[in-house]
Amino acid sequence: MIRLILVVPFLLVLVAFTASNQDPLDMWLLTYSWKTSAGVLALSVACIAFLLGAFCLWVVELRQRRRARKAEQHVRELETQLAQAQAALAMPMRMEPTLAGTPHSPLPELENERNPHV
Repeated sequence: MIRLILVVPFLLVLVAFTASNQDPLDMWLLTYSWKTSAGVLALSVACIAFLLGAFCLWVVELRQRRRARKAEQHVRELETQLAQAQAALAMPMRMEPTLAGTPHSPLPELENERNPHV
């Protein structure tokens, strides 16, 4: 909204300036010369400045999007690792040592055995 408040008056002044300055003037750049009005020149400069600003913004936005994509991919990898770690912790099983010839029975770990310092 603030952009519109700043841009619209600027554009109105620029159009009014263009409408009031229709007399052709001699313009030159190094060895090249031409005739144009000051208003057309002002519109041309404003258009070129707008396009240059849009290009600069586009370049910065591309960098930000690249960084965002890398960050999202890293988050997905970390979420996958977290899910794997949670799945591994959800079903901790240990084998009870038994005598030879008897089947092993998996027993869930006790809470105190996982954290002996608690």
